[in-house]
Amino acid sequence: MVETKTLSRHHHGNLKEALVEYALDAARAGVLNDLSLRQASRDLGVSPGAAYRHFKDRNSLMRHVAQRGFDELASRFEAAIPFASQAQTSGDARDRFLSLAHAYVAFSKDNPTLWRLMFGRFGLSSSSETARPSTYEWLSKSLVELAVFDVIRPPDGAAQFFAWSAIHGLSDLSSSPAVSFVDDKTVIEAHCEFILAALS
Repeated sequence: MVETKTLSRHHHGNLKEALVEYALDAARAGVLNDLSLRQASRDLGVSPGAAYRHFKDRNSLMRHVAQRGFDELASRFEAAIPFASQAQTSGDARDRFLSLAHAYVAFSKDNPTLWRLMFGRFGLSSSSETARPSTYEWLSKSLVELAVFDVIRPPDGAAQFFAWSAIHGLSDLSSSPAVSFVDDKTVIEAHCEFILAALS
């Protein structure tokens, strides 16, 4: 069903990771809805019983895949603006906010099937196995930096949720085949300016 890499590395205790990677490949190919643990087992050359020792059912695997999606999104945020770094000027704080928005939109456009899994019922029940800030914490940190330099007023929870929902809506549209202009750099930056104006 899904093209897979060399199978030999999936044995000897690495089957759980192989199953997650298989499901991620299915998401990238847009065929995640057709995935079953039995099919994955056959394609990976193992028995269904071996797969069920790692995941009790398909839903359990989907929760892990949604978790991996959030980990991948966090990796993109880290590459854009390392969490341990700090804005040095108001312009820097703006640039960092824009970098997060660009990373968010790009991720949704690059991974539309995974994106919808992450923000569906399986994403709500997933939790990261890695020691990293949540993706929401990047936004919170960025808004606080903007407030430090008086670009916006100090954000409360409602302001943070507004900023997130606005960027998330833009990202969601960008992953839709019905919309073709959202990934344009000027559109993203204009959207961010509207957000900052609303929060100032």
